[in-house]
Amino acid sequence: MYLQLNPRQTILQPINRGIDFVGQVIKPWHRTTRPRTVTAALQRIAQADAGEVYQSANSYFGLLRQATHSHHDRTRLAHAVLARGHCVAADLTRAFRKTRP
Repeated sequence: MYLQLNPRQTILQPINRGIDFVGQVIKPWHRTTRPRTVTAALQRIAQADAGEVYQSANSYFGLLRQATHSHHDRTRLAHAVLARGHCVAADLTRAFRKTRP
């Protein structure tokens, strides 16, 4: 028996391009978040209702934590969350609800 690849469903490409999977580009040596995913996260945080910012921010922080090269992206997300009046942990991994005065 021989294995055959379906030419209409198989795309062979260099490993340097990585694999685009679940919002991240996975390469053998590191994982990065897809730029389109980060842009969508920033837009959603900026446009979200005040009550949804906390949940959305923590969801995106969880996604960004999975990438090995995500500090810059987490910083950008943290600035967007801070602009909405919420607090962010110092290690840029979690958002907290804004406190009431």
